[in-house]
Amino acid sequence: MSKFEIQVLDSAEHAVHRFQSIEYDGSTWDLSHLDSFAFKCDLGGNCVVTVVVMFSCHCFSHSFARDERARAEIPDTEIYDDGREQRVLDPGRYRLSKRLLRNLVMTLCSRPIVVADERQPNFVTMQQINDDGTSSLYAVFFDVEKNKARRQRLVLRIQSAYLLERNLTKRQRQAKRVALTTLLRATYEGRKIRA
Repeated sequence: MSKFEIQVLDSAEHAVHRFQSIEYDGSTWDLSHLDSFAFKCDLGGNCVVTVVVMFSCHCFSHSFARDERARAEIPDTEIYDDGREQRVLDPGRYRLSKRLLRNLVMTLCSRPIVVADERQPNFVTMQQINDDGTSSLYAVFFDVEKNKARRQRLVLRIQSAYLLERNLTKRQRQAKRVALTTLLRATYEGRKIRA
């Protein structure tokens, strides 16, 4: 386990990405909990990096393929377009992101992180969310890369966050766990974390 706590840097320089509020079914979705932010991390050996955290629209939307309706049946007011892709607004993903996501990211240093896909590579951390004894896992998928413009900066991108519909696969259950600082150091040094 890592010994550091994530302390958000108070600087407009790191607020590089903000989502605008969205109107959905008569209510306004405030997406400010998905504003980018940054923190410092001491990787040891006199190496301190700034980690910029960014969120994707996949945290509050799903693909057309995951929707039960045909594309033509989905109202335009439910389609989110970020200029690169179009997706369907997802109230469940939005509520869970509002309730859980920021805290999960802020506690990554003390959470189990596993290699989700070695080929990409991306990582996942999960949280059990049911208090009634049933099992639902909220999964947060992310990757980390070096910032090409700044030497002492890494970008941790939350690719998606949603409830898993199926149980974990055998590979996911047996995947290698990695501490956040180990993952950040490997990325900084250009090494891959193996599953």
